[in-house]
Amino acid sequence: MYKQIGLASETIPKEHLDRLSEWIKTYPRLTQGEKVVEFESLFAQYIEVNDSTFINSGSSANLLMATTNLFFKDLRNKKIGIPALSWSTTVSPFIQLGYQPYLLDTDPINLGVNIDNLYKLIKEEDIGSLILVHVLGHNSSIEKILDICEEFDIRLLEDNCQSLGSTVSGKSLGSFGLASTFSFFYGHHISTIEGGCLCSNDHEFNQVSKSLRAHGWGRNLDLEFQKNLRSKYNTSDFRDLYTFYFPGYNLRSTELNAFLGLMQMSILDEYCSKRSILFNKYREELSNFWCQESSNDFISSFAYATLVKNPEEVWIHLKNKNIESRPLIAGSIGQQPFWKEYSGRSTSLKYADQVHLYGIYLPVNADIDISDVHRICTEFQKVAEPYNFT
Repeated sequence: MYKQIGLASETIPKEHLDRLSEWIKTYPRLTQGEKVVEFESLFAQYIEVNDSTFINSGSSANLLMATTNLFFKDLRNKKIGIPALSWSTTVSPFIQLGYQPYLLDTDPINLGVNIDNLYKLIKEEDIGSLILVHVLGHNSSIEKILDICEEFDIRLLEDNCQSLGSTVSGKSLGSFGLASTFSFFYGHHISTIEGGCLCSNDHEFNQVSKSLRAHGWGRNLDLEFQKNLRSKYNTSDFRDLYTFYFPGYNLRSTELNAFLGLMQMSILDEYCSKRSILFNKYREELSNFWCQESSNDFISSFAYATLVKNPEEVWIHLKNKNIESRPLIAGSIGQQPFWKEYSGRSTSLKYADQVHLYGIYLPVNADIDISDVHRICTEFQKVAEPYNFT
C-alpha cells in the first residue's frame, strides 16, 4: 500500500489538544473574552498591523471586510474589482451587499490580478475598491498595485487566507492595504478548528469591524470610540447596553478557539519554513512544467500550482497512488454556476479560463517531507502533459 498523502493536514498537534483539554477542566469562560483579545493582539503583532478582529472563519472575515468597507467613512462608489481566480466567499459578500463586482483576469506569472486588465477596468468603470487574492503564498503584484490604487483613489483590500507568513520587501502580506483577511481553517497554515481574522492599520476601520462582528453594538470597542458613538446618538448608560450603532452580525469566535490560536502561533514560523522548503523542492523536480513565480522574499506556500493538458487524468492517476490533488483553487469564478446565475452569463477571461481548464495543485503541508514530494513528482510526471499559458 502507498502512504496516503493529503492536500491538507491537521496542524493542531496532540500536545495542543492535551493542553486544551486540561484548560477546559478549569471551567474557564468559553464565550468571547480575554483569550480572544490576547490572540488578536498577538496576531496583529505578527502581521505588523495595528489591530485584528478574530472571528469564526476566513469567509466571515471577507463578509466583515466587505461590510466594514461600506460603513467606514464615505465610499466613493460600490464598484469593486475582484480576481476571477479566487473563492466563492471572496466574491459572494460583495454580491450580497449590493456592490457592483467586476471579475479581473489572472496574471500568468503570479496568478494574482492581471495589471493590464485592471487598467482597462479602471478606465471603463472607475472602480472605488479592489480586493486582491494572494494565491497560494505568492503576492499579487502588491507594490505595483499599491501605486495604481493611490493614483486612482481605490481602496485596496487583501484576501490573504492562503498566504499567511509570506513577505514582500520585509513586510507581511496582509499589511499593505486598508484591510486584510486570514483563515485558520483545518489544513491552513495554522488552525483554530474554525476561525479567521480581519486586520487593518486604520483604527476606525478596526473599531467598526469589531462592532459589526457582534450585533453592531458598542461593547468591546475602545472607550474613546464608544464615547463618540454615544455622544453622536445621545445614548444614556442604560440604553447603551443594547443600542445598535451598525447593522451587525454575530460572527464571534470563542475563548476555546483563541486558546488554540495562541498555541498555534508558537509553531507558525516552523510550519511556514517547511512549506517554503517543499515549494522549492517541487520547483526543482518539476522544472519542465509551468511554475508560479512572484516578487516575494519569502514564500509560505499553501500548495504547489502548475498547469497540465490532462488534469483529470493526472488526478485519477495520483488518486490511485493515494496522493490527493485538486483543481487550482476552483478555477475561474467566471465559469462557476453562482456567477452565471448572478450575471446572466459566464465571464470569459483569457488567463483565468486557462487556469480553469488546465490548473492543478499538489500537496504542501506540515505532514509531508522532501521524500514525499519526490514520490509525488515521480508519479505526476508519469502521466502529466505540460501546458503553458498562451
